[in-house]
Amino acid sequence: MSYGRIVISSGHGKYIRGASGVLDEVDEARRVVEQVADELRQRNAEVTTYHDDVSQSQSENLNRIVDFHNSKQRDLDVSVHFNAYVETDKPMGTEVLFVTQSALAGEMSSAIAEAGDLIDRGAKKRTDLFFLNSTEMPSILIETCFVDSEADAATYQAQFSSICDAIASVLGGSQEVVEPPPGQTEPPPKPDKAPPNASA
Repeated sequence: MSYGRIVISSGHGKYIRGASGVLDEVDEARRVVEQVADELRQRNAEVTTYHDDVSQSQSENLNRIVDFHNSKQRDLDVSVHFNAYVETDKPMGTEVLFVTQSALAGEMSSAIAEAGDLIDRGAKKRTDLFFLNSTEMPSILIETCFVDSEADAATYQAQFSSICDAIASVLGGSQEVVEPPPGQTEPPPKPDKAPPNASA
């Protein structure tokens, strides 16, 4: 299924920072959001992005993000985050959180894992998250990978474009480029010529 109108935002904000480790959650979430939005626009989806550069408290940050989403006409709300647990060199993986969108969350987690060579932690139902509870349209929250896992950070950085393309493909369908098969191009038409010695 593809969604025609999507609002996608980065988690946390400029002053309300998220997790940090090998990667910085806020910086990377913003990169993912903008790259995914570009990919979706190439698939003719209507995409609005949002990053909070204003809020000074966690409560203000959460409300500002949700209020922005709810102010737009859209079919789906997406929040991009990065996970954290404990500093490790081991791979930790990707997961997608949901309240009602189990199938979409599972498909998204699988697609990111495959594209990014990450462990697929799967879809996880979370009923305690403000974003998922307060957005008025179907929503998912992507935990792209773990910022404090050296293995995750390395594969994420190496496969950044593939991960973003996978996210866009799940949301907006695959991007098909139609090219003629080799050797099948027709020669250009010959110009009409008058027969020799034809009188005007």
